[in-house]
Amino acid sequence: MNELSIFAVQLVIALSMSIFILILIKPYLKDVLKDTCGTEHSAEFWVRFTQLMMVIAPLVIVIFFAGLQSSEQMLNQPAYILKQTLLQTLVGELVGLAFVGRIIYRAINTTLEFERAELNQKSNVSNNTAKA
Repeated sequence: MNELSIFAVQLVIALSMSIFILILIKPYLKDVLKDTCGTEHSAEFWVRFTQLMMVIAPLVIVIFFAGLQSSEQMLNQPAYILKQTLLQTLVGELVGLAFVGRIIYRAINTTLEFERAELNQKSNVSNNTAKA
């Protein structure tokens, strides 16, 4: 088996495992995220975000550790070029998604903290009015 075939098998195994795991957890993940996020649209976003991360992250690891030689002769070989292209692309996607996820997560946290503070303030006003 040549290096390109071995590399393809590694990618197929990584993708297959990711998809299998996602199929197992998706119904539960969606329910948990609906409860956590409060809306169907927010939950659907986070389900898809999780799906992307669960596919991209294992692929990055498999590609990074793929047993391709990196000698001078290999630099122009299709398997090595494919490995480098996929690795660089997927790392870029992973970093981009991580930044987007972090920004959205912070925005949600800020909104929730603001809503909790308002709720506590209303609750305190109600309690003070009831005591008076």
